[in-house]
This record gives sequence, structure tokens and C-alpha cells, in this order.
Amino acid sequence: MYRTLFSIAILLFGAGVVARSTAEAEEAAETKQVENPHGPLKDTCATCHVPEGWRPVKIAKSFDHGRFGFPLEGAHVQAACRACHLNLVFKEVGSTCISCHQDNHRGELGDDCGLCHTPRSFIDRARMGRAHQMTRFPLTGAHAGADCDACHVLHANRMYVNTPAECVACHRLDYQATRSPNHVASGYALTCQDCHNTVAFVPASAAGNHDAQFFPIFSGIHQGKWSSCTNCHVNPSSFADFSCYSSGCHNTTTVTNQHTGVPSFTPTSQACYGCHPQGHS
Repeated sequence: MYRTLFSIAILLFGAGVVARSTAEAEEAAETKQVENPHGPLKDTCATCHVPEGWRPVKIAKSFDHGRFGFPLEGAHVQAACRACHLNLVFKEVGSTCISCHQDNHRGELGDDCGLCHTPRSFIDRARMGRAHQMTRFPLTGAHAGADCDACHVLHANRMYVNTPAECVACHRLDYQATRSPNHVASGYALTCQDCHNTVAFVPASAAGNHDAQFFPIFSGIHQGKWSSCTNCHVNPSSFADFSCYSSGCHNTTTVTNQHTGVPSFTPTSQACYGCHPQGHS
């Protein structure tokens, strides 16, 4: 009798063990079945997948990528998911630009590409121009349309930080090649802005000094009547030499006839300024 009861107990215990093992196996199988390969993603599978198969992926229009801290704008809208999500665990991809884009500036400008670039295109210059206005070299005139690489060249292992802001840093060859007048032979200063501006480098605008001296070519009767410095400066080696009679501006015979009877009048450029200060008639 005891042997029979013992056998029954053994059978019941074994059955309990088997039942518990079966339940644990089913629970493990159920857990494995619902495990999301994308990590802790709460969106339903139907957001991206269709019943016919896991592939191809078809993202529902209702899906809002911006909920995860990175709204899709511009070129990012057309980018393939796997271009950024290199593995199926979506949270393992970074949200900074350099997570996907190689920094061609080698860290000189920080890791926020959005300071200069827009999602529309990496060559979109809109933000670049605004950012440049906050530097020690605001872009004006022709500089606003210049290619970045025209000024930003590799120097001392740097390409953007500490770029020289002096005109001659980019225009030295222009200075050396100019023959009318010959800048090198004349010993002109390397401060291009004394005579040029960023709107039109040629012809020279005599931007700062001409008006400040004795002959205001931008006002009075001479305004708009010159096309080149050599109209008046006949000696390209020295701008201190000039002629009022060059290039047909003032005919010596006509001027002499107009001054018949004027004591001590000699038709020279310097004589004009005895009576006509600052180039006015």
C-alpha cells in the first residue's frame, strides 16, 4: 500500500514538474515572439510593415519622425531609413549631424552643421552668409558671391580658423600683375581698400582717399566723368603727377583762350588750382 502511494506521489510530482516546465517554455516562447527587433519601440508593426511580408518597408503617412527629436526636412525626407539607421535598434543612432555626415571641416567649426548648412542642401549658402556676417570679415559686394574655397585654403593645417582678413592675402597676385598703374614699381601700399572696394575691384574706386584730399571726383562737375585713373594720372609710376589736359578732358588751347588777359597765366595743371580749388569751375 505504501509503495502504491509513493508511486502515485512520484507521478504527481513529475506531472507538476512537466506542467511547470511547459508553462515556462510557453512563457519564454511568448516573450521571444513579441520581442521587438527595433528595441523599445512602441509604434505598431503596421506603421512600417504590411501583412504580405516584412519587406519592403512602407512607412505610414501618419508616422511622425519628429516625435523622436529629429524631424525629417529637406533632403532628409528622401533619405533611405538605413542610410542613418545602420542597425535595427533605432535608438542607437545619434541625432547630431556628424552622426551621419563626415565633418570636412575637421572640427574647426564645431559639430553643429546647421550653423552654416540647411537640410535642403549642403551647398545652400543662406545660413553660411548670415554666419559670416558675425565674423571679423563680413561679406559685402563681390565677396558675398565668392566661393568659400577661394579664400579658405589650407594654411598651418587650418582652413577656416584664423583665415587672414587682409585684402592682400587673396589679392597679392592682382597687386603684382597690375600694370596700369604698376603697383609694385610705384610702391603702392598693400592696403587695397585705399583705392578699391568690394563692389567693383576694377576700375579702382579710389574709395577712401580721393575725396578726403583736394580733388573730389565723386561730386561736383567731375562726378561720373572719369573712367580710369590714367585719365588724369598720366604717369603710372607716380600718382602725384597728374594732368587736367589728358585724355581730352580740358584742351590747352581752349583754356588759354578763355584766360586771355589773365596775368601770369600758364596753362598747366597746377595753374588751374590757383583759381579753381578742389576741381570746381
